[in-house]
Amino acid sequence: METSLADGEAQAYRHLAHSIVSRTLAHEMEHRRTKGPEMGQRDWKLLKRHNELSIFKRRAPEQSQQAQRPMVLCVGSIAGELEDVLYGVHAKTREEMQMVLPHMRKGYVNCALLAKLEGGSATDPYRQLALKWHLTDVLGDAKILKHRDMCKLESMGISTDAQGDKYAYYLLQSVDFAGCPPPHETSDTIRANMMFCSIYRQVPGSHTVEVYAKGMFDLGGDIPSFLVYNTSSALMVSIISAMESAEAKRLTLLAMLKAEESAAPVDDLSQLDLEDYDGDLTPSGYLNSGYSLPPEATSSISATAPRLSRFLSKSYRKSRSRRQAAADPCCVCTKKPAMASLVGATHRTCGVCLRGVCNKCHVKRRLFARPHLIPVACCKSCLLEAKQLTVDPLEPCPMLQ
Repeated sequence: METSLADGEAQAYRHLAHSIVSRTLAHEMEHRRTKGPEMGQRDWKLLKRHNELSIFKRRAPEQSQQAQRPMVLCVGSIAGELEDVLYGVHAKTREEMQMVLPHMRKGYVNCALLAKLEGGSATDPYRQLALKWHLTDVLGDAKILKHRDMCKLESMGISTDAQGDKYAYYLLQSVDFAGCPPPHETSDTIRANMMFCSIYRQVPGSHTVEVYAKGMFDLGGDIPSFLVYNTSSALMVSIISAMESAEAKRLTLLAMLKAEESAAPVDDLSQLDLEDYDGDLTPSGYLNSGYSLPPEATSSISATAPRLSRFLSKSYRKSRSRRQAAADPCCVCTKKPAMASLVGATHRTCGVCLRGVCNKCHVKRRLFARPHLIPVACCKSCLLEAKQLTVDPLEPCPMLQ
């Protein structure tokens, strides 16, 4: 349940967020100006590389407080657009948080939107300042006996620096909030603390985003240092997951737009090829967020939205009937199914456009739906089309029913 804050308290949180982002931006600008010489200093050590991201830890004496709350630095680049970094993590309500968080990090258990201080505007639609709570049972890749919870201030948006260059920022900062007191000492939950702040810039003339992120983590309890660094690295790598989440939101929106265009009846989505994934679906769903259509379009889609629960069972996946004609070619390469005339073979069905697609021209993706994430085959044509969609984070997120 959201809480209203006094003006003075809200202003204090705004000042805290602004000061951390401003300080991180100054460090990022110095890093760009000097081409990153701090990476060669003796007090930084390479911790991990993941694709084009490099994660470093600050060396510190074992007896210092820094050893218990290590500073981690992530620099490098990711493929995509600047806005999609924020689009992927953007969650304005608890329902959206329930869908986004499990996709971004392992071990999601529960969450809450405690207070919303600022929202988006016409000049900065991705702007958000809010107090949120998050509960997890996984640190890094390790399952833990006692859950960890975090009461955090989240700030994000897009702005310009002193030179007039555009950048995006994202901040998670643990705070003390009366509406979310720490768990009791006898509880099976321990309060963790963190600071994570990242600056993103689009490389001119490319589909590449430069990344500069810093984080400090205190997981509470008697946690081995290697697990602290494992968790720190996992949070840094989740930057990539933000792009994947943004893509899933776009594909969900595209599926709804195509359903509206064709006025597809409820039964048409029985053609979906639901893929088997290694990951488990949580009761609350893996992720959710995307973009809503106008009210009249949303209501018409909701009226015809299918019940997807019957598609989730493996028995249905194996026995599903295909409605596409045996001779239907792939919607991308136009090749017909092998042995179509002899055994009635058919292609897979794209979960977005519902057209046939061959094995070479499809990829496995997920669509947002209540109550679970829906894994589907997606044709490469829809993948490209989704990238071109114009999205508006000020609107509610669409979901398949």
